[in-house]
Amino acid sequence: MKKTFGVSILSLVFLLSIPSILRAQNFNQRKADIEALKVSIITTKVGLTVEEGKLFWPVYNEYDAEKQRLLKERRQKMVVARMQAETLSDKEIEDLILNDFSIKQKELDVERKYYDRFKKVIPLKKVALLYMAQEQFKRELLKRLRSEQTPGQD
Repeated sequence: MKKTFGVSILSLVFLLSIPSILRAQNFNQRKADIEALKVSIITTKVGLTVEEGKLFWPVYNEYDAEKQRLLKERRQKMVVARMQAETLSDKEIEDLILNDFSIKQKELDVERKYYDRFKKVIPLKKVALLYMAQEQFKRELLKRLRSEQTPGQD
């Protein structure tokens, strides 16, 4: 009887966790799809050769990780600011705004740092194409997200 009860509890816990598992798998698949789109657009628009790609992608991945870390930090600060906006003192508000400026400066510093690193692994013209490809990726991603939100209205 105790063994059956334990199995029933385990079965119930598993069944209740299925939606979370599916959301996580869906999220991971979506993230992988977005990453594949980015790689495809950048590789195509920049015209990376196999040799250039071997040198370029490790640098780009470091660049992207740094940018994502800063973006996450900025979002977290802004969430706190929005949630507590009415109760913050002028000094706290000023600190949040100055912190936002600081993060934006760090983002610019990352851009400059990786501009120099990109120039070492691909020709300058391809660096320029990289920036255009990134903008194209953003536009394409937004387009796809909008079409998902309004199905049938392409």
